[in-house]
Amino acid sequence: MFTFFKRSLHVLKNKLRRKRKPVELMKEKWIADFTKPEKSCFDIKSENTYNAYLEDGALFLGLKKKNTMAWLETADRVYMDQVIEARFRLDCLGSHCAAGIMFRVIERGMYYLALVSSKGYFRLDAVSNTIPHPLINWTAVPEMHDVSLSTNEQGSLVNLSIIARGDHLIFFLDGKWIAEVHEASIPGGHLGFVLVSYDTDTEAEDSYYPPETYVCKAWLDYLAVDSRYSTVTTHYANRGVQTSAENRLRLAESFAAMERFDWAYNQILKAWTQREEAARSVMATFTEMRTRNELLFAAQMASRLDDFAAAEEYIDICLTLDESEKQDSADVFEVLSEKAIILSAQDKYNELAAFLPGYIQRIEDVGSCESLPPLYALLGHAYWNLQYYQDAAAAWDKAFSLNSNNGLYAVSAADAWEMLGKNAQAFKRRLAGGKCFLAHKQYSELEKLIPRLLETGKKDWESHALAAQWALAAGDTTYAQKELAKSEELKHAAQAKKKPSPAAKLPQKNNVTKPAKKTKPAAQTKPRTTTGKAAGKKPAPKPAPKPAPKPVSKPAKKAPAKK
Repeated sequence: MFTFFKRSLHVLKNKLRRKRKPVELMKEKWIADFTKPEKSCFDIKSENTYNAYLEDGALFLGLKKKNTMAWLETADRVYMDQVIEARFRLDCLGSHCAAGIMFRVIERGMYYLALVSSKGYFRLDAVSNTIPHPLINWTAVPEMHDVSLSTNEQGSLVNLSIIARGDHLIFFLDGKWIAEVHEASIPGGHLGFVLVSYDTDTEAEDSYYPPETYVCKAWLDYLAVDSRYSTVTTHYANRGVQTSAENRLRLAESFAAMERFDWAYNQILKAWTQREEAARSVMATFTEMRTRNELLFAAQMASRLDDFAAAEEYIDICLTLDESEKQDSADVFEVLSEKAIILSAQDKYNELAAFLPGYIQRIEDVGSCESLPPLYALLGHAYWNLQYYQDAAAAWDKAFSLNSNNGLYAVSAADAWEMLGKNAQAFKRRLAGGKCFLAHKQYSELEKLIPRLLETGKKDWESHALAAQWALAAGDTTYAQKELAKSEELKHAAQAKKKPSPAAKLPQKNNVTKPAKKTKPAAQTKPRTTTGKAAGKKPAPKPAPKPAPKPVSKPAKKAPAKK
């Protein structure tokens, strides 16, 4: 969808040279006469950046400067409830521009501004002190967008009608409903004709612009206002005759983009009612004609309005449709995600803990990992509230392993481990979460974490180093120096504990062996002599003495003790 240019426009207007006279609210039908300036009721004056004059029975307005807005106002005609009919031509000369009607214009730059762009979009603003506040963002109008604008020899032709009754503002293009809104900040006022250029201008503010060189042009061919009670009431009663459900749904999307969720939800319900009434008028029985995307959209709007019962009903219907299709797609996963959000918002943790594992499995089966970390985190949240701390810790650890850039996952896991009495695991994850916060400059989260981190890790040098870095980022240099000194002290102490004992550090000589101490040979005993039968035999020879054992090469250690 086309987005509105957010850069500021150089705003100009034809300044009224006379003071406005006190006027009363008018109940009449008035048609502008563009044959003569005095009959038109417009104060028609040209300035440096635009020209304004009557031309062939029409009010001409031409801009000579890009990125400019100019308008002309009526004088001495004030209306509250009214029916406005305008027919104008728009020639953008190849650029991007819009033209439209101002109504309920009062002093101090307050008015409503309805614009139709050259690209086939409609927009409504409430302007206060010359600052526009969008009531309806640029909304595509198929009748304009598909075939552009009805074109004649002098630009694109636009037929715009407005019903303003109290706070209800309704808009029609070529007699067909395109938008509506309820807004009561400006009760009544004058009318005006406006032309806007959105192209960027590189010229200086005081540049001279040739008299007949334009960036865009517009002609107001017809303008009529009927403020009579009977006319306004009749048009208001018949306002839905040319309304289509599709246009209402497109308007709902515009409201949703503006975070006007109540307005968007109201348009969805009106579209469904209108469609069902039309079906009921031609058949005795009918099935509700609500598409899957409409049901998802309605669920999202109802959820944001805290109407979770309705939101869950719409989502369950979507899931029924998805089951009939028996296939996984991005749209199906969006429905499942919305289901999880709705269950969590209603604190239905048992249902959420039962629902999420199957959802996660389906995503893992298709290999889509981007959405897994928040789902595991949501599962951890469900287990935590059910006091299943072991499962909660595992789910949050999994989320952090998939996305180590989210420190909240690690900190949440630390809380679960702490509930299990596993303080070492809890501190480790809390420290990891703190480092993550620091790396991504999430100082507010780090500030919440530091007190608990120092409490559980008062003797850990890394926790004090992290506190010092946070304090430095916060501009508290005194505290940063204190924590840094404490960190260095603990770090040196930890390193000292890891040093080996002096005996283990003695140098050892390579390839130098100390011979083992020589041992004395065992004492030789004389052989016993025998008598009797053994007499007469030669005595046995003396055994030869055993040689002394050779020295054995061993490291320089104490010799083994004798046995």
